[in-house]
Formats: sequence, C-alpha cells, structure tokens
Amino acid sequence: MRMPRVQLPPPAPAMPLARGQSLGVWRLGAPLPDGEEAHAGQWYDAELARSPEQHAAVLVLNRGAQAAGIMLRFADQVSDLARLNHPHIAVPSESGITGDGHPYLIVEGDHGAPLLPQLHELLLRERLELMVDLCEALRVAHQHSWLLAEVDPAMVWRTASGELRLMGLGLARIPDPTDPFDRGQSLGSSPEFVAPECRAGAPPSLASEVYGLGALLRTLVCGWEDSPRGLSPRRGSVADLWPDVDEEHQIRLDALIRAATAYDVENRPVGAEAVADELRAWLGQRRAPVTAASPSSRRPRRQGNALSAALDWWRARAG
Repeated sequence: MRMPRVQLPPPAPAMPLARGQSLGVWRLGAPLPDGEEAHAGQWYDAELARSPEQHAAVLVLNRGAQAAGIMLRFADQVSDLARLNHPHIAVPSESGITGDGHPYLIVEGDHGAPLLPQLHELLLRERLELMVDLCEALRVAHQHSWLLAEVDPAMVWRTASGELRLMGLGLARIPDPTDPFDRGQSLGSSPEFVAPECRAGAPPSLASEVYGLGALLRTLVCGWEDSPRGLSPRRGSVADLWPDVDEEHQIRLDALIRAATAYDVENRPVGAEAVADELRAWLGQRRAPVTAASPSSRRPRRQGNALSAALDWWRARAG
C-alpha cells in the first residue's frame, strides 16, 4: 500500500499578527521584542478571551526545521515538563497552528518580557543576581534529570517585579552518556552559545550547559551584537564597560567568564551550581545550601581548579 504524500508548507518567517487576534482561547496583545534580529519567531503578550486578567506569553514560530524540532520536543516532553515545578521556570502548556500555518506555543502566566531589551536599566549587580537565580533554577532541574540543552538569551525573561523567568523551551532530559543512540535534540541556537563539542556532534551535557551560561554571562556583562550567524556576545573585559568596579572584582569576573567558555570541557566549572557559587562569592552572598542531586546529574570532580588558573592568568596579565 502506498502512503499518501504529505505536502508541508514551505519555510517562512512569522508575519506580524494583529493586536486582538485570537489564537484558540487566547487574544494577542503587543509583540514583545527579545533583543535578537534573527530568532525562532515572535513573542506576544496575550490574555484569556473570557478572563482578561489571566495572561500568557505566546511564541509564534517561523515555519521550518527549527520549528518542527521545537514542536516535536514539546509533544514528547510536555507531560514531564509540567511536573518540573519551579518559580523561575515556565514551560509551555498549549500549542496550535495559526491560520497561515505557523506553529505557536502558549506559556501561561504573567512572565514579564525578554531580558535583553531591559538590560540597559540594570546595574551589574542586578544582572549577576539574575544569573545566580538562573543557575539555581538549573540546579533544581538537574536534580530532576533535566538540563538546559541550549542556552538562548531570548528565552531568559524578567518579570515586572524584577524576578528571573526561564522560558523552558530549551530544557531536555540529560542524555545517557552510555547510550550511543541518546544524542539529545537541537533547536538551532546561535552558534556563539553552543559548546564546541556540541557543534562537533556531541550530545548536550552539564558541561555544554556551562559553556552556554558563560556565553550568556558575557552577554549580560559586555553586551551583544547581531551577526549573520545570530546573536553574539561582545568581546572585552569587565574593566572596559564597568570601570567603577574595583580591579580585583574585574579580574575575578573576567576569569569566571573565561573559564565557563573554555574550549576544553575539563577547564570549565563543574556545572551551573559551581557558576552560581562563584557569582555568589563575587556578590558577597552566602553560598546556597547544598542539596542532594540525582546520580544522573553528577559529574566526577576533576583535579585542579580551572578558575584559579584563569585568575592567575588574569593577574599576570594585569601585572
């Protein structure tokens, strides 16, 4: 028996949707800029048609392979993700297709807006505190065998009250390193936020997550620019943009960024938890209580201290 041929709509960017347009039971509000020129789609604020006090964020995706990957991941993981209950993590609860064939995802709740367009309003300390919140949220995700397979700045939001919200489209189950067929999934994040080993075909890991967090930290500290390959963190040192920060703190933050984005896995901090602890120390905060992690989220601690080595390197350079 011959299977019928399926004709899919051709790839196309999502065209702007009118304010007030309905997507299922939701009515669209204003589009929300996310700080990127080239991205997966367009975010909108939305309200429930029959209860305008109930809000949601809607991501209308560009048609193409990336959208197909996002929708497949959503279909495969939605029930498990719903059980990942954390105040800083928001996950989609509904999906659908617009009239012109663009898939969309609904993230219920009032989550504020993407962080990058708000960044100019924030002090360095406030930016780093948001990074700590993100790393601590991932600490909990690790305990439930999830990791942030791809770090996408457009998915990092800030609420009106200043709280972090991770729009968890990039979350995935931690791949089993002993299973040659468990390669993880890719949503096509900007190459600048993807670890070298993942660009070479390796599955996502806690180490590749650290690389993405390091690239995000550089973006929050140094700014960003759009390139033909997507959003890219600007290069430079903390001293260039934050001259009022004392030299010791400049060197320490530069060293952390350098260590987190190290090319070699063994030279990066051991997990988002370690990044959070270093940032807490920089901010003068107490370290977060250590809680038991699931066996699948643990990595063996390596010999030596890459961050200390990076600090020594920067001290020598500054001297």
